[in-house]
This record gives sequence, structure tokens and C-alpha cells, in this order.
Amino acid sequence: SDAIGSNWYHHIGPRMDMFSYGTVTVIFLVDSAGKVRNPRILSNTSNESFEIVTLESILTAEIPPIPPDVLPALEGGQIEIDFSFSIIMN
Repeated sequence: SDAIGSNWYHHIGPRMDMFSYGTVTVIFLVDSAGKVRNPRILSNTSNESFEIVTLESILTAEIPPIPPDVLPALEGGQIEIDFSFSIIMN
């Protein structure tokens, strides 16, 4: 979550004027090497620009590999993650 969160803030910050307030919820797999696979939008109450930048930040995040001792506990050696990203009014 640290890798994705910091990457999201990096991508979102300079483009804040492009987005509507709301939330994008995404589900995706992370494989044993730390690569994101099959990201899908579950819901979006913001706009398409926010959705695109959110997916970009997930796909380009540098996620570390899953530790070898954890792999046997994961179905297919990967983990499914869902995240919600929000822009709210102050």
C-alpha cells in the first residue's frame, strides 16, 4: 500500500485541477514478482481523468516481490487487492 499510495500522490498532485471530487475503487492482482495484473475499476464517482490517473499510478508502482515464505499461503502465488482512492473537499 505504501508503494501504491506514494505513487498515486506523485501522479495526482500536479493534475488536481483535472479531477472531480469522488472515489475510484479498483481491484487487481499482485503476482509473486510484485507486478500488478488485471486491474479493474469496480466503481467511480469522480470522472474519467481520475480513473485513468489512478490506474496509471497502480500500474507504475514499484511493489516489492512477495516474500517467499508467504507465497505458499497465497492462491496461485498472488494476492488480490482492492483499493479506494478519493478526492474530497476540505
